[in-house]
Amino acid sequence: MNKVQSLCQHLEERLLAGEWMPGDKLPAQGQLVSDLGVARTTLRESVGVLQRRGLLRVQHGSGTYVSNLFEQSFIPPLNQLSMNDSKAQLAVLEMRQVLEGEAAWYACERASDQQLAEIGAEYQRMLERAANLPLLERSKADLKFHMLIANASHNLIVASLSQLLYSKMFNTIFAALSGGMLEQPGCMEVVDRHHSELHMALMQRDGVNAKRIAQAHARHTAHMLRQQIQPQAG
Repeated sequence: MNKVQSLCQHLEERLLAGEWMPGDKLPAQGQLVSDLGVARTTLRESVGVLQRRGLLRVQHGSGTYVSNLFEQSFIPPLNQLSMNDSKAQLAVLEMRQVLEGEAAWYACERASDQQLAEIGAEYQRMLERAANLPLLERSKADLKFHMLIANASHNLIVASLSQLLYSKMFNTIFAALSGGMLEQPGCMEVVDRHHSELHMALMQRDGVNAKRIAQAHARHTAHMLRQQIQPQAG
């Protein structure tokens, strides 16, 4: 194994260990050269290899960033589906039950103290937004809370899927839920309770409860959509 191959393997292992998440900027070239003890040419060649493999992307004048593992292969075919179809929307919401439950579990296991502090701070901002923002803006902003949990799982695949789910599908999901459903009595109270309980479980690193609550949170949304679909089907 030559130096470039060895460095590629090392960087890939760090990516798979969740040291850097999709969208994260890698340290500057000079810092990486110093930290890794390699020549600049070796680093440049290795980054080029990982870029061609779709793991990294280089923005000239800006830096090197971690790619989303699924964006190129996942989003184009998904765009061919009609996300206005309630069955497609429901499939996305059901996927959240699996994804967010696992993300919460692993966040309790793997999150750094700093990451938990960031999740706690974002939860406090959520409480402030609940009183001051319209529902659409509040819902968009609250996605950061869930994305921080996904990143804290230190799982590159979970984070990649979560990022696509939140950033690419939010408008269609919200459209499915905004036809008066979120304004139904008690609906947002349940959402707020889930957020509160999930925040507490994460701060206590209680993976069992965090997973249960995250799944219940996603299940609640899917249930509300099913209730909206059923009258239409009849």
